[in-house]
Amino acid sequence: MEVIGLLAPVAFVFALAALAQVGSLKKEVERLKQEIEELKT
Repeated sequence: MEVIGLLAPVAFVFALAALAQVGSLKKEVERLKQEIEELKT
């Protein structure tokens, strides 16, 4: 059980990094959608 306690902070940092990546991916997808719409017209 001690190992889980030691790994928790590391897992938390990785989770925060993953959330940041998801956020930037969402922004990129929105930007690409906008570009595609502009190209259609």
